[in-house]
Amino acid sequence: MSDGATPISVVAVDWGTSQLRIWPLDRDGNVAATYKSGEGMRNVSPSGFASLLEQHLTSLEIEHSVPVIMCGMVGSRQGWCEVPYVDMPCRLSDIIEGAVAVPNVARDIRILPGLANRSTQTPDVMRSEETQLLGLHKLLGDDLRGHVCMPGSHAKWVRIEKGVVIDFATSLTGELYAALGSSSVLKHALASGDQKVDAQSGAFVRAVRASLAEPATILTRLFSARPNSLLHDLSNDDAAAHISGTIIGQDIAGAMARFSPMHSVALVGSGHLGTLYASALEIAGLKAQLYDGDELALGGLCHAARLMWPSRFDNRTNFKGMER
Repeated sequence: MSDGATPISVVAVDWGTSQLRIWPLDRDGNVAATYKSGEGMRNVSPSGFASLLEQHLTSLEIEHSVPVIMCGMVGSRQGWCEVPYVDMPCRLSDIIEGAVAVPNVARDIRILPGLANRSTQTPDVMRSEETQLLGLHKLLGDDLRGHVCMPGSHAKWVRIEKGVVIDFATSLTGELYAALGSSSVLKHALASGDQKVDAQSGAFVRAVRASLAEPATILTRLFSARPNSLLHDLSNDDAAAHISGTIIGQDIAGAMARFSPMHSVALVGSGHLGTLYASALEIAGLKAQLYDGDELALGGLCHAARLMWPSRFDNRTNFKGMER
């Protein structure tokens, strides 16, 4: 770092499929800078991860002695260094113990593992969401119990008891909505495909309720956006709300069937998608507490870094004033 700048103890990195996020942390775990870009894993060649990371760390004036803790698809088979999954059921602390050091680099760089359900009936995997769970557990402690909803391109539903991941399931939600709007006959009803759905609109509320009441008819209800636009002048905004509500309602209906009984949910999300899920969960009669996903990812990375390199931190706070 340059003279007078805050000394950096560790760099936290969330390197996903489509985005790269870098947070240099000081000795208190506070964020000294933030870097975000679209340089996700899918835009980096297998041999380009090391040079790209060092390029950004150099621009941030990070010394070569500063270690890096990472999570996300960078640890997948298609990423920089494959990190084996931790098998479920597992304690969230097992995630930290399963971190792998990236080989053949001068800097100390470690990548957190994902989680796997190796059941032949309900096989499933996650990468990056487990770090948000780690941050949520650090925030709530043993008060984190029950169910967690993590909306996204691939929504995750997780059951946790006393720091142990008991079960989880993935739904093809956001990606399905995007595919229907770009590659199906429904793209004509959606027009531009980038409408911002009103979570309180009648079309969204009705669609959520229909999915909760009639989950078996989802394919028919999805297609209905097309004839409604042709025969009854369904607007593009209402078509988007109908399709979004149908998919989100179906996701919640499936989770309630899988994880029954379900009464409340820790909702890990932010922005518009978090608002849509919060509204749909309320319609389903579930209480939801919303948590920012980026803050939890950072909190999980910071917590892992403290345990890996304790001498690089002061024993006072974790992130955002959290008790260690």
